[in-house]
This record gives sequence, structure tokens and C-alpha cells, in this order.
Amino acid sequence: MRRSLAIYIVVAIVVVAVAATVLWFYQAQSAPSAPAPQTQSTTAQVSGTLTVLVPTGDPTLMPYIQLAANEFMKKYPNVKVIIEPVPFGQMVQTALTALQNKNPDPSLIIFYPSQASTLGPYLADLRPYFNSGLFNKSDIPMSALVSVVMVSRNGTITKIFGVPFQMVFGYVLVYRKSIFDNATLQAEFKQEYGFDLNPLTWSSWNQLIDAAEFLQSKHVAKYALLFPDGLQQAIFNGFITVFYTYALNDSCVGIPADVAKGAVPTQGYWAYFRYTANGAINITVGCPSFLQALRTYKKLVQFQPPITVQAMEYDQLRDLFLTGDYAMVAAWTSFIPIYNNASISKVAGDIAIAPLPGGRNPYGTGLAPTFIGINPYAKNPDLAAQFIAFLISPEMYKLGAEKVGFVPATISGIEAASQVPSMSWLRPFVPLLKAGANVTDIQRLTLVNRVTNFFTDLRPYFINQVANYLRGQQDAETTQLNIYNTWLNIMKVS
Repeated sequence: MRRSLAIYIVVAIVVVAVAATVLWFYQAQSAPSAPAPQTQSTTAQVSGTLTVLVPTGDPTLMPYIQLAANEFMKKYPNVKVIIEPVPFGQMVQTALTALQNKNPDPSLIIFYPSQASTLGPYLADLRPYFNSGLFNKSDIPMSALVSVVMVSRNGTITKIFGVPFQMVFGYVLVYRKSIFDNATLQAEFKQEYGFDLNPLTWSSWNQLIDAAEFLQSKHVAKYALLFPDGLQQAIFNGFITVFYTYALNDSCVGIPADVAKGAVPTQGYWAYFRYTANGAINITVGCPSFLQALRTYKKLVQFQPPITVQAMEYDQLRDLFLTGDYAMVAAWTSFIPIYNNASISKVAGDIAIAPLPGGRNPYGTGLAPTFIGINPYAKNPDLAAQFIAFLISPEMYKLGAEKVGFVPATISGIEAASQVPSMSWLRPFVPLLKAGANVTDIQRLTLVNRVTNFFTDLRPYFINQVANYLRGQQDAETTQLNIYNTWLNIMKVS
């Protein structure tokens, strides 16, 4: 199965060279000469206090940060690392308030791709630490940097404001082996639908929907499919997964040709924006593929409690599948350790993984790294950078994999983590993260980073409108038109 998984997910990861040949070439031309970060000859000379703003919800994120903080303080006894947990829904406003008021704390801020364009203008430029070698640029998958790179209109990189330190391969389809390995069900399904009851072979959303309908009718589990439709973020991430697969074949969206061939970059938010012929920025919500995706999305969430009863945010995707009530779940790979934890999970040892079958290739699955950035007003930015370097070291990554099932974001980190028996499922991703693709439209792929109110204004309106559609309060056409007109009116571009 690992071999099949590697074949299927390769299209979602092969953009490792988004910047390997382009991004770093531009960086070399545009980056300011880097003052070497402060180096310390002895651990006693390293001192100070660091505060780290950490969003809650991910089952391995907070434990890993705490583990790294403890290990860092052991190595440097004169350093104190303070963890500041914040609910996901409050994370951006908390960080913005501190940054806009030029507060020295928190020193370090953890954030996600959807929040990058909002926080990017206020976070420190990390190019000096990349250029000095403190952050090993050759060890970081270049595709993971797309969300934290600012590019000028002439293609010059003007800022890199985050370091990917956690890699999430999401969404993937996690399914129950005991259900899908049933020979009787397989034969009956193949006779009725004409294709196999095997998620690794599915090539379209319709096939996933057909399989869910079949399993629901057979009552093999209480619910056939758990799919994200939460009101904080899950609708936003769940829908872009579907939209991108339709947008690939829609000239209105204009996916770059080399990307459309299989080089899928981090997330797909950039697909919502494109340059017009006169150089202005337009949105693609009005394109036909958006309407197609909206209708498919509604079909995908029909096999679980309705959104009016229970919206499926990340907490629900994490916790409900382990009850054994669901045959399949579209989930982040960061949830796998929870699902396989026999002390709390009824499906431990009974799960397999497949890519989301969004198209001819599994375009529904991609990279979704977690980033860490530095507050430019921190009392000791160099100490903060030193903590990041420690956070992404192979030694720390291996310890994180052993202790909390944490998935690294660097190539050497994935290699180290994959040697841990409980994390052996990572091994197929090692060669994939080393692979390359000649993606040239770096300006398009970073365009969303210029939409400064993408997370604060555009995202909540989008979620509200799609939720109204899922509730049956308005049709797909009205939903599309409302989002399109409102986004055009409220969008702010740097």
C-alpha cells in the first residue's frame, strides 16, 4: 500500500523545486547582505526569555513545542521559553494586536497558510538567517515556502517571513481496513458500480461519493464519510481541496500550465486570485469550476450529521473518527497518531491511508505546513532564530516523532522520523520531498500573500455563505454571486 500511496500522492508533493531553481535564484539577487546571527561559544552565554504563541487544536503541535522548549532550556540553562496557548479562532487577532502595537512579546508566532497573508507584513524578514546558513535552505522543501514568500511585480523576492516546521499531508482519506477488505462487499460493489471498492484506485469525487452511498446503505458503520464543514476554518480548507480539482480544467481560473501537469504547490488559496491582462488582481470565484465544486462539496458532507446539528471542525475530525462510528474520514495526517492510539481509539490498527481522489491524479491531497515567524520587536530576535533552528534540527525532530508522533517539515527531519517504528508510514514521503518540478509562475503562486485581509475579512464571509448553502438556505448560484461580489468590494491588496 505504501508503494501505491507514494505513486498517488506524488502529484501533490513534487513541487519541491517551486523555488529550488527559481525562488532561491531570485533570493540571491534580492536578499540584503546578511549580518551573521549572534553565535555563542558556550551555552552559558546564551540567555534570555522567549515567548511562543501556539494555536491549540492540533494533537501533536503543542506537545512538540513544549518538548522542544524543555530540551532547549536543558541545553541553554540561562534561557526561559514560555508557551502561550491561544484558541485557533483568536490566534490571528492576538498576534496582530501584539505586532501592530510593536509589543516585544510574543517573540515567536506559529501560524498556518491561510493566515500568512494577514501576518506577513508584520513579521520579521528571515532571509538573513537563511543566507547565513542558520536555517538550512537545502533541507526545506521549497514548495512549503510558497505561503511565506513576498514577491514584487518584477519577480524579485522581497521577504520570507516564516519557516515551515510541521508538515501536514492533507487532506488524506483515512479508512477502515476491516470494512473495505470484506470480500462480499467488494464483489457486490464491483457488480453494482463497475469499479473496485478500493480507495487507492479511485480517480474522482464521484467514485468516493458512490462508495459512501453504498457503505451507508449497507450499515457497516453509523456514518460512511466524515468530511470537513466546520465554521471556523474547515469549510475553507475543505472546499479549496475540491475547487482546485475542478479549476485545473477551467481556463477561467488559469492554473499555470506546469502546475496543472501535476506540480501542486502548498495549499491552493492562490487559485482564488489571478492577474488580469492589464496587471490588476481579479478573483476566480465567478468561474464555472467554482459552481461545480460547490455542488460536489455538498454531496461530500451528506454522509454525516448535518451542519445544523454538528459542524465538523478539526476537533470533530480528530475525535469522532476514533469512536468507530465512521467508515472513512478526510483528515490531516497529524491526526494519525490519535487514530492509532489504542488507549483512546476504537479504530487503532484498523486504518489505511489513500489520497483524496479529486481527479485523474489525486489533486485533492497536498502540503499544508505549519509555520513559525519572528516578532521584529522581540527583545532578542537572534535567540528566537536560534530556537527555530533547534526546532527544525533532525535530532529534535526524531525525538518529537518518538515522543508525540510529530511530522517534521524538513527532508532530513522526515528521514529521521520515518525510522521511528510508529512513524514508518512516512517513508514513502522521503523521495517525494526530494523530487522536483519546473514551476515557473512564482508570482501567481504567491499572489494571495498580497491580499492582506484574506484571513480576517474574506475567509469569514466565504465560510458564512457556504454554510448557508449547506444548510439549504440559498442555492449554489446565489452563494457564488454573493461571495464574488463581496470579495471584489472588500479585498485589500498590498
